[in-house]
Amino acid sequence: MLVIKVVFFLFQGNIKNMSTARVKSLSTSVIQELLEGLKKPVRLASQSPNGYPLISTLWFLYDDDYFWCITQKSTLLRRNLATNRKCAFEITLDGDAKYKVIRGQGNAILNLSDGERITNLMIARYISDPDGPVASQLRAQTSTEYAIRIAPIWVRGQG
Repeated sequence: MLVIKVVFFLFQGNIKNMSTARVKSLSTSVIQELLEGLKKPVRLASQSPNGYPLISTLWFLYDDDYFWCITQKSTLLRRNLATNRKCAFEITLDGDAKYKVIRGQGNAILNLSDGERITNLMIARYISDPDGPVASQLRAQTSTEYAIRIAPIWVRGQG
């Protein structure tokens, strides 16, 4: 009986510590190294008004300690992040990387005035023909394109 009480006491204490413990994050230099040259998308989770998460797959770039994405004004993602800045993300890495994925949590800021600049950076990063029809279509909608700047709280490698 004494063993059960001790285990319960230790477990109860760990629950309290788990809710306040800080998650160790990868350094900026390690994140940059893992993402260098990677052209895979990010899966970004936001919270819908009904309380359920919404997962969106987006192009991204990592610059100046921020993850950047773009989204149109009419999307559910923009609506969700405008209401609640908290988000989570996952990026699958290449097969020879130290980890299989990186995951993290952060706070997103939406910025319509930065949408065109980030759109052009995405075109340069992901589209092989910067003057082709896909790039032209993206540039044609920059007046309603929001930049999403995610300030990570933590980023971890897994796998």
